[in-house]
Formats: sequence, C-alpha cells, structure tokens
Amino acid sequence: MQSEGLYRDVTGVILAGGRSRRMGKDKTMLEIGGITLFDRALRMMRELFSEVLIAGDRKDLVRPGVRCYPDLFPGSALGGLYTGLMKSPHDMIFVCSCDMPSPNVNIARLVVSQDPAFDVVVPRTPDGLEPLFARYHKRCLPAMKDMLDRQEFRIYDFYPLVRVRYLDTAELPADWQSAFLNVNTPEEYNRIKEGNW
Repeated sequence: MQSEGLYRDVTGVILAGGRSRRMGKDKTMLEIGGITLFDRALRMMRELFSEVLIAGDRKDLVRPGVRCYPDLFPGSALGGLYTGLMKSPHDMIFVCSCDMPSPNVNIARLVVSQDPAFDVVVPRTPDGLEPLFARYHKRCLPAMKDMLDRQEFRIYDFYPLVRVRYLDTAELPADWQSAFLNVNTPEEYNRIKEGNW
C-alpha cells in the first residue's frame, strides 16, 4: 500500500464538463480564499498523481502537463467519468469534481490505496455515496457504456454489476464532512466564501 508520494499507476481525472445551471455562471472559476475551485482540485490531484487530465471540453483550464478531453458522451457526470476512464493511460482513475472547495488529500489517498481488485472504491456517508470523489477501474467501462447508450446517467446505478468497496465514515478522517461539500448555487457559494462550512 502506497502511503506517500505520487501514484504512478492511477490517473487523476478532474470532471469539468458540467454546465453550472444552478449557479448561473462557470463554477470552475469561482474563488474561495483567492484560489479557484478548479485550482483547488488540481492542486490536490498534482499532490497525488503523476498523470492528471481534465474530462470536459475546457481548453481554457489546460495547464502544463495536464491534457483536456471533450466528453465522449456530453451532458452528464457519468459521461465525464467514462471519458476519463477511456482516455486514462492507466487501468485506474481517481475522479474529483471541480466544484469542491475543500477536496481532502487524505481521503483521496485512502480511497486510492484500497485493494486494486475492487472495480470501484467510493466513500459512503449518511448523506449518501460520493461517486465524484472515488476510484474506478477500466473494468467498469462496459457497464458505463451500456447505461450511456440507454440514456441513463445516475452513476451508481451500475455499481451492482461490478465489485465495489464502500468506505464508511468510521474509516474516514474526522474532517470528512467539509471534504464532501460542493458548490451548486450562489447561496451555497456565498455561505462557504464567508466561512460558514
């Protein structure tokens, strides 16, 4: 189990293909503490992974060493996840959405370090699953493709078809609640920006 340094057998995938409908403007460029939500995700990913890519048609977000791939199935997080897995040079990816103000590197490391025999490793809290802060294997691709072809987009609907490791809150660091916050509306953004996490 790797405990520090860069993972060289897992690709970090930042999902940036959303349309930010509820926010009314591009969430990736929202700043908290002077750092954009995208750069917060990127900073965490670069701390963990030697290979980082963006899933979504966002050439404006490209940074040195970070490639961008338009979604093969545009319009859903599942499509972005599928794209990230397809374009990854490695069999496994760790995915992070770009609307998390406090992505937690310790939780990410815990998720990634689980047995590679699992097809999915996903945190599970009393609020539900966190499928956009999770690890996926290319073995998931057929089930994902089948869902996308049927226009079904709820990510965890394919979980019963693959081998899943759920990480419950007892296994997570004590600060897990702030780690899974995301910003969807102007009200949420203002609350978080003012420090009311």
